[in-house]
Amino acid sequence: MDFSKNIRAFLSSLPIKDLSGHQIFLAIATYCASGDTSDQVNIADVRDRWPMSLLRKKYNTNFYTRAQTEGWVDPVGQGIFIIKDEGLQHLEDLVGSINKNIASLNNTGLFIFDKKDTHSFDKFLRTIFANAKSRVLIADSWVDETIFDNVLDSIPKTLDINLIYGQKKGIFDSRIVRFKKQYSKFVVKRYKDLHDRFLIVDNMGCVIGPSLKNAAEKSPALIVVLDKKDSLLLIKFFQVLWKKAK
Repeated sequence: MDFSKNIRAFLSSLPIKDLSGHQIFLAIATYCASGDTSDQVNIADVRDRWPMSLLRKKYNTNFYTRAQTEGWVDPVGQGIFIIKDEGLQHLEDLVGSINKNIASLNNTGLFIFDKKDTHSFDKFLRTIFANAKSRVLIADSWVDETIFDNVLDSIPKTLDINLIYGQKKGIFDSRIVRFKKQYSKFVVKRYKDLHDRFLIVDNMGCVIGPSLKNAAEKSPALIVVLDKKDSLLLIKFFQVLWKKAK
């Protein structure tokens, strides 16, 4: 992120049409702090820098409250706050891109990741998850504790997160307990016959070749972003599995 730009240029470099009010609040606040999580920001500075003509969205005091709820900012005084590391990471996830293609569920089609492109694969998913507005549904045949820090923590904390898995490894169960302390809407079920891997963000679906825990580690990995018609079928399929899962 380039904080040397003016505020309009900085915001124009972000996917502002897809951002919620509190995500835009986070972006402007981060700009005010030049990305420094120790720098204090005044709410009035965010309000005064809010470019109504660019955003087509009025400033609302609830944006600050929602940013606090997500854990992106922390108040340190009356009308003064700091950006948290989680907030900075979320903003970075929102603007992430892979191979010149912005990771967005508006871009349907096939995405290919070469062997050992693990970071690129995770970054692609983190960008998609960070842009979620209502829910994230995941079906993965094999899971372990690495998925929490690699991809799941990029999802906004206030959203519904449903995960179905087939088999588990490592300390997955203990990490569920810790993760749910911050992500209260995270629900996990097991369906032992699960074989395929896919996810749904809001109302758009993706079919994934490998499990999230080791994608693109030892072999190439594929992600297919479906169109709306096929996404609807995938949502219905997830709902059937969810009812069967325990």
